[in-house]
Amino acid sequence: MATDRLIDIFALMAQHEREDPHGMSLCEVAAEITELSGAGIAITSSGENMTRLCTSNRLAGVLMNLEITVGEGPGTDASNSGLAVDEQNLDLSENSRWVIYAPRALAAGAQAVFGFPVRIGAVRFGSLSLFRDEPGPLSELQSSDAYLMASVIARAVLAMQAGALRGGLSGELEGQSNFDFSVHQAAGMVAVQGSMTVKDALVMLRAHAFATNKDLSTLAASVVSRRTHFDQGVGTWTEEKVGP
Repeated sequence: MATDRLIDIFALMAQHEREDPHGMSLCEVAAEITELSGAGIAITSSGENMTRLCTSNRLAGVLMNLEITVGEGPGTDASNSGLAVDEQNLDLSENSRWVIYAPRALAAGAQAVFGFPVRIGAVRFGSLSLFRDEPGPLSELQSSDAYLMASVIARAVLAMQAGALRGGLSGELEGQSNFDFSVHQAAGMVAVQGSMTVKDALVMLRAHAFATNKDLSTLAASVVSRRTHFDQGVGTWTEEKVGP
């Protein structure tokens, strides 16, 4: 059974790659093979920091950006714990484990969310996040396919990293348009501006993105282009005015 589903996964990947040779097919295939509304993959690039690799559609992108910005959600928990996460009904807020993520994901259109660690043995590379636009559990086949897809993703990421510097990512992965390295560049700049560690700078970026209702990658691009910077003297963010 698993062999048959692997063949199905690779056949779908080949089909997507023929249709878009320069695209990233993993997220689209994850959504299709599990028959869910969308999928997103986040990679743990260094320590606890997660960066988006790809998303299957607009709403999946919104959910992934939300998760990375607020630092909670199914993929975050799956990556940190190494265990699958199953939230069958986000509307049951009293049972929700995500105080910030859950209501915003609901407002965006997700009703159920799931997370699976992307790992090989004890080594975790990140997570696969899946969502459905109506509540309900995964079937046994959907759950099995999600685990299998996460395994395929882990091996794909390992292949992409082959030959890369320790702790880094290979050129193939860096070349994917959805892998947002500007976030890490921005964190480095904020670390210098605020005389803090890069880890603390990432926390500052995420907090400011949430406070200003901005996408984390949009804020990072603004920092990199020097339109936004952190003023250590007064401990606040400043924005360069555009236009007259």
